Amino acid sequence: MRAKGLRNAAAGFALLGFIWSLGGCAPSFTPAGVGQQAALYAARKEGAKHSEFIYNMDRNITEAQLYVWHGFRDNLLPYTPPTPPLELEPPPPRPVRLRAKPLPPSPDQLLYRQAMALMREGKYTAAFQKFAMVFRLYPTSDLADNALYWAGECCYVQNLTGEALHFFKRVVDEYPMGNKVPDAMLKMAYIYLHREQREKGIKILRELARNYPQNPVGQKAQARLIQEERGLAYY
Repeated sequence: MRAKGLRNAAAGFALLGFIWSLGGCAPSFTPAGVGQQAALYAARKEGAKHSEFIYNMDRNITEAQLYVWHGFRDNLLPYTPPTPPLELEPPPPRPVRLRAKPLPPSPDQLLYRQAMALMREGKYTAAFQKFAMVFRLYPTSDLADNALYWAGECCYVQNLTGEALHFFKRVVDEYPMGNKVPDAMLKMAYIYLHREQREKGIKILRELARNYPQNPVGQKAQARLIQEERGLAYY
């Protein structure tokens, strides 16, 4: 039995020597299962590379198919022109306001303008005649009281105080609400004072100063009153 065991051991060593001779070197001993795990990892890594390549190819093919399909579809569909932009209606034109042509002057206005032009030129007699025509021919005109007053002025500047006083009185009596009443009263006061009818003149001046304190005519009357009271007035 011992001799048989020795023979088996010798046979085993002989088999190992034969295997070593085939490998050309002494075998390396590794733990069981390590080689199989390394091979499996390498195979998985290689497979992952192939899977990524296949995925990229599939995506590229899909994009190319979509590109071709859109181009094909655009060629098949009917052409739709782009919608033009909305055109806003222009705002309505502003209404043109036509200025009414001035009316030609009425006969009383024409006479009054002529009279004023003559008076500015110093032609008092001719101006007086035109003013007289206004208040004689058109007594209800808005210019009648003004024409009476300026007729009195034409006489006043020529020192025709009697005639001037007559026309100034008519302004006060016939047109008491007219705009020339204060001016006519002031000239009446001047004429009375000039004629040495001081009491009448002072009375009118006081009335003007009391009734028209803010009017230039009332202020002139007040100034003349002061001069009369101090004896500084001259005629």
